[in-house]
Amino acid sequence: MNIKRLIAMASVTVAAAASLAGCGESSTGADPVSTAPEAASPAAAGNGIACSQAGDLTATPDLKPPADVPMVPGGQIYLAKGPFGKTELFFLWKDADPTNLDAVRDEAADVLAKAGYTIERKDQEEGSEAEAHLSGPHDVAIQVIQLCEGKVRIKYNIS
Repeated sequence: MNIKRLIAMASVTVAAAASLAGCGESSTGADPVSTAPEAASPAAAGNGIACSQAGDLTATPDLKPPADVPMVPGGQIYLAKGPFGKTELFFLWKDADPTNLDAVRDEAADVLAKAGYTIERKDQEEGSEAEAHLSGPHDVAIQVIQLCEGKVRIKYNIS
């Protein structure tokens, strides 16, 4: 992936995050972005909050990922945002050991690699997050963090 493409992806991601910050309210009057699991800080997530505090993990979003972007086995999509231009965000939870985020990241990246995607790079912040960036029919960035006790959150940023 060339540097222009990486900069474009980063710009879209920043724009998407900024636009989410102004989203509407939920029926409880709370801001769904600030209370949603993707907004939880890694420090808060590292505390192993109760899953009942992590938001509606049973939701079934109307927005579906592209058919040529296979998701990690055992993952449940509970939130989808977009499109923001060509970018869509999908949030999945999966039962997994939150102390081994890189293993979940590797599993998610390997599923995409088997579907023809190229793993461009991987990185991780030990105990906080693990990420992978892939290219193929779409550019895909994967981020894995702890969501709640016994579950991790996998975010797919697809453009």
